[in-house]
Amino acid sequence: MKTSDGKAARSRYWLLAPIILLYGTLAVLPLTLIVTHAFEDGLDHFRTIASSVLFWPIVGNTVVISLCTTAAAVSLGYILAAAMWCSRPPLRRVLLAVTLLPFWSGVLVKNFAWSALLQDNGVINGLLQTLALRSAPLPLLHNRFAVVVGMVHYVLPYAVFPIFATMLGIDGTLTRAAESLGATRSVVLFQIVGPLTLPGVYAAALLVLIMAGGFFITPVLLGGPQNMMVANLVNYYANELVDFGSAAALAVTISIGVAVLMLLYHRIPKEGQYGRA
Repeated sequence: MKTSDGKAARSRYWLLAPIILLYGTLAVLPLTLIVTHAFEDGLDHFRTIASSVLFWPIVGNTVVISLCTTAAAVSLGYILAAAMWCSRPPLRRVLLAVTLLPFWSGVLVKNFAWSALLQDNGVINGLLQTLALRSAPLPLLHNRFAVVVGMVHYVLPYAVFPIFATMLGIDGTLTRAAESLGATRSVVLFQIVGPLTLPGVYAAALLVLIMAGGFFITPVLLGGPQNMMVANLVNYYANELVDFGSAAALAVTISIGVAVLMLLYHRIPKEGQYGRA
């Protein structure tokens, strides 16, 4: 009996071989090559990027833009998740469809759409001038504001669903009991719903922050040279300076930062993140 069980287990492992081979080819091998290039001259490539006049300003750009994107996405995501939670099923399905809309188009389509909306002769500035609210167009494009708008549009669903799943796990009798004892809606929201949804908020914030740190095309199309992020700097070292060692060292540095955030993400309490069982 044990022999047959062992053979069955080994046969299942062989079924995983194509997946392991594919994953090793497409993920582990490129990562190994990047690490090899990064350390081929010891720590010289890391010293090169650390001493670059571009490195620290771009790191600052990345941190500020990522934090602004996270704050905006989590704030909007909480409002949308709360609306979905409080809605009846027909309206909830509509809000769910609206939340999923960003997944229906690629990031390039989203960026070009925002470029058309935010440019000087675009829809938003045209509407403001038509309503006589502005005599001159607002500088809405090719700046940090446009980058944050484009990034928030992309990551918003990733902020909504962890929070919404946490809200689904809240026992409705708690809020009804508080209201029956005289608690106002604001008290219920801030003293009952708010604390119970914190695991989902933390998860959403870290997930969005991890994604925001790796944006590449949005800063190029909606921002400008002053809004470069670390992914753009990797491209600059690899394609403009043809310094693959420094590009690899920067990629390793980014990967370490993302790994730290991933460890923090996995240490978040999981209670309530996935709704009721």
